Amino acid sequence: MQKTEPFQQSDVTSWGIAALVCASLAVIGANVGGLIPSSALNALHSPRSDAASLSQLRQQVAELRTETAQLRRQNEVLTTRFSLQEQSGNEVVRRVGALEVSIPALAEMRPVTAPIDRSVTTASITNNAGQQVAAEGGTVVVHQSPLQQPLPAPIAVPSASSGAQVGYAVAVGASFATGQAAAQWHNLEVRLGSLVIDMSPLVTEGTGANQQRLVVGPIAQMSEARDFCQRLEQMEIACSPTSFAGAPIN
Repeated sequence: MQKTEPFQQSDVTSWGIAALVCASLAVIGANVGGLIPSSALNALHSPRSDAASLSQLRQQVAELRTETAQLRRQNEVLTTRFSLQEQSGNEVVRRVGALEVSIPALAEMRPVTAPIDRSVTTASITNNAGQQVAAEGGTVVVHQSPLQQPLPAPIAVPSASSGAQVGYAVAVGASFATGQAAAQWHNLEVRLGSLVIDMSPLVTEGTGANQQRLVVGPIAQMSEARDFCQRLEQMEIACSPTSFAGAPIN
């Protein structure tokens, strides 16, 4: 009968070391798997077709970035054009405003008796020998002549020596019924105070039937009448420049 050999200390030590090494490898493997990024693990387990799709996605992302940069440049160009158009529009508005101010002043400076130069007006026609137009069987001569536009008769302006009141004035307030002129003038005196202390009221026809309107004056210049109207409009009172004519308040 064969006898088993007893365990020796060296055998136990070698098996213990082997067990410790295996346990250490197991722990390290578990921890290393948690430290590796999931994308790397997916890349390791992904087939070749997935790798090709990833490269396509990278290429598409690069193309999108290029298109985004191009759109950004186009947006900057459009913004610059819009700013230039806005500046040109503001310049046009400024010039039109200057014309609105200067044209009435030029019209006032023009002499009443100054002749009108028909040759520089729009669509003016001068005396000519006619225009020949070829037609069937010969030519046709077309004669053009200016349309007669007689100017209206000049408005008679009373002179200062005749004793009549002359000059400019302002039509103040809205139209009112006949017979209320005195009350309207009293309300204006209370409201305007010293602005009308040196002026006299007259009554003219209003916008409707049986209506009247107050005219306050006289004012020496039309520009002064406009300035006076601007001050009244700031006080929310209707006003328009006119001539100082009408009937006195009874």
